Amino acid sequence: MAAVSDNPGIELCAENFNIVCEDPSTVVRNYFGVEEYCCDTSFFGGNNPLEPWVGYVIILGFGLVFGLFTVGLVYIDWKLLRTKATSEWFNTAGRTIRTGLTASVIVSQWTWAATLLQSSNVAFRFGISGPFWYAAGATIQVILFSILAVQVKRRAPTCHTFLEIIRARWGTIAHIVFMVFGFITNIIVTSMLILGGSAVVNALTGIDTDVASILIPLGVIVYTLAGGLKATFVASYFNTAVILISLCIFAFLTYATFPELGSAAAVYDRLQYVVTIEPVEDNRDGSYLTMYSLRGFMFGLTNIVGNFGTVFVDQAYWQSAIAATPTASWKGYILGGLCWFSIPFTLATSLGLAANALSLPVTFAEAGAGLVPPATATHMMGTGGSLLILIMLFMAVTSTGAAEQIAVSSLISYDIFRTYAKPEANGKQIIRISRICIAAYGIFSGCLGIALNHIGISLGWLYLFMGVLIGSAVVPVALCICWKRANGTGAIIGAIAGMLCALAVWLGFGSSFEGGITIDNLGRDEVMLAGNLVAICLSGIIVVAYSFWRPEDCDWEATTKQIPLIEEDPNAHLTQATEEEMTSALKWIMIWGIGLSLVLVVVWPLLTLPLPVFTLGYWTFWVVLSILWGLLATIAMVILPVYESRSAVLGVLSCGKIVTAERKAYLDSLAEQEKLEDAVNSFDEVEGQKADVVDDVSYES
Repeated sequence: MAAVSDNPGIELCAENFNIVCEDPSTVVRNYFGVEEYCCDTSFFGGNNPLEPWVGYVIILGFGLVFGLFTVGLVYIDWKLLRTKATSEWFNTAGRTIRTGLTASVIVSQWTWAATLLQSSNVAFRFGISGPFWYAAGATIQVILFSILAVQVKRRAPTCHTFLEIIRARWGTIAHIVFMVFGFITNIIVTSMLILGGSAVVNALTGIDTDVASILIPLGVIVYTLAGGLKATFVASYFNTAVILISLCIFAFLTYATFPELGSAAAVYDRLQYVVTIEPVEDNRDGSYLTMYSLRGFMFGLTNIVGNFGTVFVDQAYWQSAIAATPTASWKGYILGGLCWFSIPFTLATSLGLAANALSLPVTFAEAGAGLVPPATATHMMGTGGSLLILIMLFMAVTSTGAAEQIAVSSLISYDIFRTYAKPEANGKQIIRISRICIAAYGIFSGCLGIALNHIGISLGWLYLFMGVLIGSAVVPVALCICWKRANGTGAIIGAIAGMLCALAVWLGFGSSFEGGITIDNLGRDEVMLAGNLVAICLSGIIVVAYSFWRPEDCDWEATTKQIPLIEEDPNAHLTQATEEEMTSALKWIMIWGIGLSLVLVVVWPLLTLPLPVFTLGYWTFWVVLSILWGLLATIAMVILPVYESRSAVLGVLSCGKIVTAERKAYLDSLAEQEKLEDAVNSFDEVEGQKADVVDDVSYES
C-alpha cells in the first residue's frame, strides 16, 4: 500500500471536488482522484450495489427455475428418446457422453467460485503472472488426467468410482485410507464454493453470509436429486455457456469499449503510472507487466501441486471419465482443459488488471475474499455488472456443487453401502441411497460454509491449503490404474506419511514467523508452498521406491476388470476393436498430454523472459491472445455439444418421430437387452416353479 504522502488522489479530490479526507491514512488507492471514491477506505464499505431481493431471486427463484428446466430436459430424454432410467444411468449417465459435452462438463466442474474470484485476486496482487500461473497451473492436471481416463476405459470399464479400482487392486485397507482422502477432497472443494459464493452474495446484495451459505446449495439439490449425473451434465452445458459468454463481454468491455480504459495501450499506460506510486513487491521494477514475479512464481508452484489433488483425488473427475464414451474420455479432457484455460487467463487479465489500472479502492482483505471481479464489474457496468458477476458465480457454484453432490453420493452408495453394508443391493436401493446422500450433503455443505466463515478462513487461504491435506494421495491414486508394479502397502504408507510430514512442515515453518502459529502466518505464500511440495514429492518418492523394492504384478483381468455392475450396461464393455483403438490412442495421449503440459508451464514462461517488463507491443499481443483464446473456447463449448447431440435434438423437436440411424441402433440394442432380461426373468420364474413342484413331491413322499 502506498504511503499517504505518495497518494496523489487525495490532493486531486481536494483540488477538483473540494473534498478533504478526515483521516488520509485510511484512504485506499484512488490515485486518479475519481470523485465517487474520494476518501474511501474500501470499495464496498458496507454499501451493496444490488438489493437483497435480487440475491434471493437469483439464488432461490433462478435456481428453482433452472432446476425445473434441467429436470424437464431429463424427463424428455426418458419419455421421447426412451432412455432407460437405471442406477447405472443415474450414476454414470449410461456411459454415453460425447466429446463436446464431456469437455463442457470439465470446464463447468473445474470452474469453481475460486476460478472466477481468486484468479483476479492474484492478478490484482502479482500482475500478469497471476492469471497465467493460475490458468497454466490448473490446466495441466486436466490434460494429464486424460491418460487416466483412457486407462479407466481399458482396465476398469465397469467401475463407478475410483475407490472401486483401489479396492479391487489393493484391498480393504487401501480402500478405506483413500476413501478418507476422497471425502476430504470433496469437502475442501465444496467449502471453497460456499465461501466464495457467500462472500460475493453478501458484498453485492447484503444477504447475510450464513443465510447465503445455506441457500446456495438448495437449487442444486433439486435437479441432482431428480436427474442424477445426466442432469448435472445438462446443467453444466448451460453453466459453461453463460460463463464463457460473460467472460467475452468483460474482455471486450475492458479492452475495447469502456471509456476510462478501452484499449490495451490505455491499460498499459495506467498500470505503468500506478506502479510509480505503489510498486508490486518482489516484481521486476515493481511492474504488473512482468513474468519476473517471485510471489507469482511461488503461487504458480503451489497452484500446480494443490490442483493435482483436487483433480486426481476428486470422484467428480473420475465420474466424468466413466460417463464418457471411450473416445470422448480422452478427447473431452484435453479439449476441456484447453478451453478452461481461457476462464482464469482471459477473465483475470481483464477484470483483475483493470482493478489496478482504474486504481479502485479495493482492500487486500476484499481481494482475499474474492471481491476484485465484482468491484471492477460494478465500476464499469454499474448494477448490470454486479448482476452479471452474481449470475456467473451462481452458475459456477451450482455446476461444481452438483458435481460434488453426485460424487459424494456415488462414494457412499457404492463404496460404503454396497461394499460394506449391503453387497446384494439392487438398482432401486442404490438410487434411493444416492438421493438421500445428495440431499444430506447439500445441507451439510451449507453448515460447513457457516462454520468456516465464523472461523475466519478466506477463499484464498483455503485454496492454497488444499494441497497440504490431499497432495500426498495424488501419486498413489494415479499409479493404481497406470502402473502394474505399484505396491499397495507403499501407496498407503506414502499417502499417510506424506500428509503428516506436510502438515508438520507447514505448521513448523508457519510458527517460525513473528506471532507463531496464526492463520495469517500459516497462509503465507512460502509456508503454503513448502507444505504442498512436501505432500506430493515425499509421497511419490515413498510409493515409487517401495514399489521397486517390492513390486507387484497386477493382473488387470482378474482384478479391476471384475468390478461388478448393479444392472447390465452394454456400454460398460469394450469390444476388441475399441480396446485396440484405446491402446493405440494412449501413445498419442502420452505424447501430446505431457507435451502440452510442458509447453504451458515451461516453454511459455521461458519465452517471456527476454522481456523483463513487457513493452507496449508485447503487452498488446498478450491481450489479443487472451481475448482470442476466450472467443474460441466460447464457440467450441457452445456449438460442439449441440452438434454432437443433433440426433437427440431432432428427436425432441419432432416428439420422437424423427429417429436417426444412430439413435435407431441404440434403441435396437436397448430392445435386445430388454428381451434378454425378460427371457432371464422368465427362465428364473420357470425354474422357481419347478423347484416348488419338487419340494411339494418330496413333502408328500
